[in-house]
Amino acid sequence: MTASWLDDPEFPLPLMDLLLAGTVGRDHLLRAAALAGDKAAIPSVSALWQRRQARLLVAALEEDPLYGPTAKALAVVLPTLPTGSIAPAFAALVTALASRFTVPDNTAYYQRLLLGDTADRLDSYLENEIRNDRHALFWLHIALRRAVLQRDFDQAAILADRVLTGDLVPLGHKIAGDLALLDARPAQAMGHYAALQAKAPWPGGLFRQGLAALAAGDAPAARDHLAALVLATPEHVSAMLALADLVSGRGQARSLLPGSLSVALYTYNKADDLDRTLESLFASDLTTSAGPGRVYLLDNASTDATPEVVATWTGRVGQDRLTGIRLPVNIGAPAARNWLAADARVSRAEYVAYLDDDVDLPGDWLGRLAAAAEAYPGAGVWGCHVADARNPAIAQGIDGLLLPGPPRGHDGPFLSDLHAQGFDYGGFAHLRPCLTVMGCCHLFRRGRLLGAGGFDIRYSPSQYDDVDHDLRLFLAGTPPVYQGHLTVAHRRPAPALAPVRPEQLAGGQANWHKLVARHDGHYDAMAKLQRDALAHDLRCKALELAEVGIVGK
Repeated sequence: MTASWLDDPEFPLPLMDLLLAGTVGRDHLLRAAALAGDKAAIPSVSALWQRRQARLLVAALEEDPLYGPTAKALAVVLPTLPTGSIAPAFAALVTALASRFTVPDNTAYYQRLLLGDTADRLDSYLENEIRNDRHALFWLHIALRRAVLQRDFDQAAILADRVLTGDLVPLGHKIAGDLALLDARPAQAMGHYAALQAKAPWPGGLFRQGLAALAAGDAPAARDHLAALVLATPEHVSAMLALADLVSGRGQARSLLPGSLSVALYTYNKADDLDRTLESLFASDLTTSAGPGRVYLLDNASTDATPEVVATWTGRVGQDRLTGIRLPVNIGAPAARNWLAADARVSRAEYVAYLDDDVDLPGDWLGRLAAAAEAYPGAGVWGCHVADARNPAIAQGIDGLLLPGPPRGHDGPFLSDLHAQGFDYGGFAHLRPCLTVMGCCHLFRRGRLLGAGGFDIRYSPSQYDDVDHDLRLFLAGTPPVYQGHLTVAHRRPAPALAPVRPEQLAGGQANWHKLVARHDGHYDAMAKLQRDALAHDLRCKALELAEVGIVGK
């Protein structure tokens, strides 16, 4: 039953593609709910699709519980559902939120504060608007996002408590749980979510209740919460993925890479970042079945202290573990990757792992990637979940996928941005095939790396060369695989924390157009291949769950 919608010939393919990408991200889920609503307008199937539309709106409200438009849409749909299918207290909460969320007629002053260098004035303005109860939910919605970006969870809690009173008290428990989960207090989050469920039970249960239990190490509770949600909402792909990895043990799996390894880095004028990266790299376990991996570091003609950093680390760990390569000019990222791949010393190894020079690696990063390689040996590349080093509530990279569209105003194919639609509550921790992975930490078999034709130097100095390479691997029948149970911290700040410089933005946009043009005519084929791969993977995981008695076959 849990995967039967995949085999329904009447199920709209655009909606299927959206759901297969994941069931997180407010705007992503609202888009999916709108497609379900179109089907709900057909009398012969309206009852089934009204339930699906409602479930997707409920999931969207869980993602962003203060967003009034979601509550307004849900308030319209709930009365169409069978009597008794929704707890009256939940329906009352939705109605209260929908009626009390109002948008100011004019936000020009707020916009001026937002654009100016006036952080204190902006915080004071938001607090004053909330205190005066003028459109309090609207301003609280903005203030909470700002507080999480600043990791000021105490201030966020104070503001939420001031507004979420009376008939909105259950929503206060939801916000408190979300803040605790983002602040790495999962046990407290579980308590708040339990209080919410006691007062206004979320239909089907909360995805974040299962995620909090996973983060707290309470596997039985996580299994119960996730299984209940999957049974109530068969289309909740993210819950299915989390549950399957929990039950199978993939979420905790580590393995030994079955062959020799070269670790390849390239750098330019980032001596301090490089020093920290090498510190975490050499503190990690680099063991493979053929002995410890060797590290090769290409210095792109740095003019700072990079040569001294390389020399110091070579002296510390030995030339048998670290080999420095210094070039007379900066050749850019794609050419540096190719130079390293072509180096006879690097290419002797059976596997090559590329790392950026500004990442913090956990000790088991290689064991986690080896587990992904063992689970999906046919992959072209294995990548990981990338978090912002300054604020781990921000995901920078997950399993990149092609989505139906493009949305209005979007140029070219639409790559999924679920991770950018909100904060990271743990909903991206799964292992599966995808279209592309973030290139700051990824592992290749040497033959597949070289066989894809190398990294295209037209993307110099950087950006999208790794995506282009992944797309070629995908079209060649060796799709990338995302190891979401490995998190690598990236020290380059996310755009939400540090706006992209104009020259970086221009370079990225130019390279995006190159990418779009290069693969023009292939996107329909990619979409079908991706749908087939993700659906097959999900069916296999549904079968795993059926075999242990969690869901029906």
